[in-house]
Amino acid sequence: MRFSLILRAVATSWVAILANAAVGFLLTPYVLHHLGDEAFGLWVLVVTVVGYYGLFDAGVRSSVLRYASRHRALGDQQRANEAVATAFYYYLGACALVILVTYLSVGLISRFFAVHDQVLSAFKSLFWLAGVVQGLTLPLVVFSASLEAAGRYDQVYVIRVGSLAVRVIAVIAVVRAGGGLFGVGAAVLLSQLLAYGVQVPLAIRANQGLSLHPKWVRKSAFQNMLRYGSISLTVGIAERLRSSIYPVVIAKFLTPVAVTFFSLPVRILSLPTEGIGTMTEIVNPVSSELEARNDFAKLRELIQLSVQSAFLLLAPMAAFLFVFGRDLLTLWVGSEYASTYSLLVLLTLGMGTAATQCCVQSMLFGIGQHKQLIWYRLGEGLSITLLGSAVLRIAGLDGFALVIAATFLLTSLILVPRHLCRILELPLRTYLVEGCLKPCVAALPVAVAFMALRSLLVVDTWSTLFLALFVGGLVYALTLLVMLYSSQAFIAWLAPGILHVFDQKFLRTHGLKVRPVANTIYSGESE
Repeated sequence: MRFSLILRAVATSWVAILANAAVGFLLTPYVLHHLGDEAFGLWVLVVTVVGYYGLFDAGVRSSVLRYASRHRALGDQQRANEAVATAFYYYLGACALVILVTYLSVGLISRFFAVHDQVLSAFKSLFWLAGVVQGLTLPLVVFSASLEAAGRYDQVYVIRVGSLAVRVIAVIAVVRAGGGLFGVGAAVLLSQLLAYGVQVPLAIRANQGLSLHPKWVRKSAFQNMLRYGSISLTVGIAERLRSSIYPVVIAKFLTPVAVTFFSLPVRILSLPTEGIGTMTEIVNPVSSELEARNDFAKLRELIQLSVQSAFLLLAPMAAFLFVFGRDLLTLWVGSEYASTYSLLVLLTLGMGTAATQCCVQSMLFGIGQHKQLIWYRLGEGLSITLLGSAVLRIAGLDGFALVIAATFLLTSLILVPRHLCRILELPLRTYLVEGCLKPCVAALPVAVAFMALRSLLVVDTWSTLFLALFVGGLVYALTLLVMLYSSQAFIAWLAPGILHVFDQKFLRTHGLKVRPVANTIYSGESE
């Protein structure tokens, strides 16, 4: 896959994530104060519960991405059609089942969470609509996965940006018209469905020869996808436990209002976590192509550069949240929510670190070595669900966040990377030093700058906060430039390899000639 296509995918992914973060950042306080704490918490709950219907995917989507990209690399269009068509007709059946389950469970869900009579009708209607939209999305997932298998993540992300624009207009219109919980939820859900629909013609165009004719449906193809997808499904179930169980647990043992308080730091973290996770999605099809060619040297280089990129982005964001997180919460949603700062710090450590390792999971899926992930993700989910529930009743939300942080740090920095390193024959120490430690060292000057600014400035306005962010960004950019072009041997050694790749593959090709520190990219072995 061409470097330009990968770079375009990464760039557009961040455009989409920044747009999503901006929309969430601006709309959240607007919707929160309009709906109130309880209704807002119920909206988070609906999204979480209906999200579990995604398990009807049965791992087929990941199979489409895996086999379509692999057969594309091998030039086998017939087998690619068999995988896509078989998946499509499976999803049609799953769509009908999801809608039926939603219809039968709406009353049970309402009673389980003891929804108050004042919002019961809106909750039931929204839950029903969310289930229908989730069901209709399933067949459309085939086209989304096919588009990604062709490497056109840039188109996927541009569509997401367009969908966000529609969402903003719709939500504002609903709120101004006096709409409540159902109206706001419907505006969000229908805009998401629209985004999937737009991808259909683009997927057909990107995959020349793609056919969904029933003649391509194969029992053997479905069995292969289920074998591969059954692992993905189990991993998906465990991931749901680890990443989406918190509203259910908190609502059950505390109140929907507590869900709102906990969800605010999570929404702030959506920028670094979703951004980094989305950015590394391209690792999946690229890994499939490299594995098809048995090029493990490039796989080792790819994973180290991907992890470096993730930490180079996370580290300065985390430093900013640690220093200015309380001010950010106060300015964003009000001083009454500043108490969630401790949750923000703990969740940044856990969820932020976990996001940097999304590329590890993407590669394991891409090379078909993701079976071991079942136990790691299941362990995470059980730890957060069982241990987290016990700690929640004793130590409250802070204790629950601490369990999440400790669990993610253990699995994301040690267990899962160690599994991949064994497969790639890459020393774990090299992986941690090159991929994790060096990018974090690069963020130390910006962390010091943020602390100095915090002592000098009174952060009580958005302009002051953005000034601190701007100055910190300049310090960070200067630090990276010094690391890349310094003649000092130690500083040159500290420079992450991804900086050299960016210099050689992008800056030089655009006419920016500067003296590099090294002519080779460190990837654990000499080229």
